[in-house]
Amino acid sequence: MRVLVTAGSTEGPIDKVRFIGNIFKGKTGHGIACYFAILRDDVTLITSGDLPSLEEFPTLRAFRYRTFDELKDRMAHEICYGSYDVVIHSAAVGDYKVSGVYVSRNSELCPIDNNRKIPSSYDKLFLELTLTIKIVDQIREPWGFKGKLVKFKLQEGISDEELIAIAKESLKVSRADFIVANCLEWYKERAYIIGADGYCDNVSREKLNQRLGELLS
Repeated sequence: MRVLVTAGSTEGPIDKVRFIGNIFKGKTGHGIACYFAILRDDVTLITSGDLPSLEEFPTLRAFRYRTFDELKDRMAHEICYGSYDVVIHSAAVGDYKVSGVYVSRNSELCPIDNNRKIPSSYDKLFLELTLTIKIVDQIREPWGFKGKLVKFKLQEGISDEELIAIAKESLKVSRADFIVANCLEWYKERAYIIGADGYCDNVSREKLNQRLGELLS
């Protein structure tokens, strides 16, 4: 079985040295990729984090990314040309990218050049953030993936019942086979795996990799 796993989080560059990001480091995706590699599956990991030891996992190859565009472009290439059976998209993709940096002059916002390191002499900077596309929604169309697709969904401050309802709708939008859903308050403890066929299971984090392996084999 050929498996593609994404992990980590995207950086949204502000200038040459600064960026906006999120708190996720890619441990979940890293663990999933290594689990399937232990099963001797042919695994590709696209991650923003540290790369696994290729000596320890000879059936695994890995690529690193930093930005939204780097992740999107690598995924598009792999999915369009890689003949994968399974795609597990666990990367925490930024919902917004920096489309402009401004300073206030005479009560007006004026753009400044962010193609270099912005000097720290400004008292305030104003960022313009633009909504990014949903990479997971590109996997079926236009990228044409026909295999099994697993997406991830994170919410905050809602009940389990509300989470499940949101996850089911999200699963339909992306035409995924399974969605792994959890809440920020307890994502390190457990997760729901919900299937397009009505399957729903509340599993511990320790059992997540094994359960995915059983469902996707």
